[in-house]
Amino acid sequence: MSSRVAIDIGSSTGKIYHGRLGGELDVTEAYRFETSPTEVDGRLIWDVEYLTAEIVAGLESVIEEAGSVSSIAIDTTAGDFGLLEDGELQSDPYCYLDQSLYSKEDELLERVPRREIFRRTGHHGVPNSYYYQFHEDPESFERADELVMLPQLLSWKLGAEPVGETSFGVTLRAMDIRTGEWATDLLSELDLPTDVLPELADAGTQIGSVDPSLSESFSGETDIYLAPSHDTSAAMAAIPFEPGSPGFLCTGSWFIPGLELAEPVIDDAAFDVPSSNELSVGGRIRYIRNMPGFSLLEHCRDTWCQTGGRYGYDELIAGARDAEPFRSIVDPLDGLFFEAQAEGGVVEAIETYCADTDQPVPETEGEITRCLLESLAIRTALVLERLMAAAETYTDRLHLVGGGVENELFCQLVASATGLEVKAGPTEATAIGNLLSQCNASGEIESYEEGREIVDENVDFDYYEPRNTSEWDDALERTVAEIA
Repeated sequence: MSSRVAIDIGSSTGKIYHGRLGGELDVTEAYRFETSPTEVDGRLIWDVEYLTAEIVAGLESVIEEAGSVSSIAIDTTAGDFGLLEDGELQSDPYCYLDQSLYSKEDELLERVPRREIFRRTGHHGVPNSYYYQFHEDPESFERADELVMLPQLLSWKLGAEPVGETSFGVTLRAMDIRTGEWATDLLSELDLPTDVLPELADAGTQIGSVDPSLSESFSGETDIYLAPSHDTSAAMAAIPFEPGSPGFLCTGSWFIPGLELAEPVIDDAAFDVPSSNELSVGGRIRYIRNMPGFSLLEHCRDTWCQTGGRYGYDELIAGARDAEPFRSIVDPLDGLFFEAQAEGGVVEAIETYCADTDQPVPETEGEITRCLLESLAIRTALVLERLMAAAETYTDRLHLVGGGVENELFCQLVASATGLEVKAGPTEATAIGNLLSQCNASGEIESYEEGREIVDENVDFDYYEPRNTSEWDDALERTVAEIA
């Protein structure tokens, strides 16, 4: 029974998981560290040396406990990359949270319309970061030997070859979703260089072994694999879809409602949702729309804590249960909330939105939490409805994974808002999917389908049925009228 390690780098926390696949699936969190981007000269960057040191420390911790590790793989948040020159990293990569990376969108769209970008890449977003960084500093790209995406950059620091991985490549919004290759014709129209783009490989490819010179604990016998290295793609490997139920909701700081499909959806109806196509596992498509998630509540908690209060989740959820339902509903996709998150004013944004739409303004922490949870559930239902209509594909169950699994109130709200049975679990889907991809690559399991069956047999799922459907129908109708 091989010992394996999944390394998951989020925008605020890095987690290292130790997993074994024997008679049952055994996955435990072994190490955790802060990953918040570092501010340098007013810009947000990833401190690669710090991240590498923490990953090494986490691996040392697992080896001390387990004795040895057969393989590792890394997944991260989407869209970031560094440039290699003569075998060295030119500079720490920008973090996607740096708002400057999005300052040239209008200029980019003057060159190629958004509809055309969507047709080629399957993504409603545009390659902002790539475009911005090249036009800000073209000399760096001219000197560079290769562009390396963040998860592969960290793998390279550990001893791997600097190849690209397809699911993460899609998040750069520079790949042709139909072919799985770089969209070189599109990039040329945008005057972007293509000679630095890495060779692409699928998840499951072995790309090296952990360098024993990094630690006395390392033997040089730990393989490094490509996971589905966009964290949401990794999570998809841990969702046990059944026939007729391709719907899912990945929950965390961001929410990702969607459908797992066989082919991308890139017609006008999909563009108008607006929606995006990214890669799942096993050659399938993740048809989605991203939306703000629990980050909204986190911003509120930060505001309340600054007043000297202590606001744990249990306390806030208890207050939300006691609060009047459907009193105030906001639209998390309203631009007001994107601005509020950047400026730290989500509480004020809720107050403003409710006042502007002639709704009661929530006052207590419990009322605000109830407002956010109901609003997220309703927006999820509306997004999912539009995705299903555009894809002409429907689901009779919603698979819910991520941190929201532990919030029973929220799971029930989602079931009621969508009118679907919710199958909640696993919480750590990303880590489990990462580990199962390594098992698949090594031959320990035969396919992602077998891995999903293992999840279905080993995870204790919770099930939620819709309640109070007439009241939710009224709330949905009211919300549609407000955002129309």
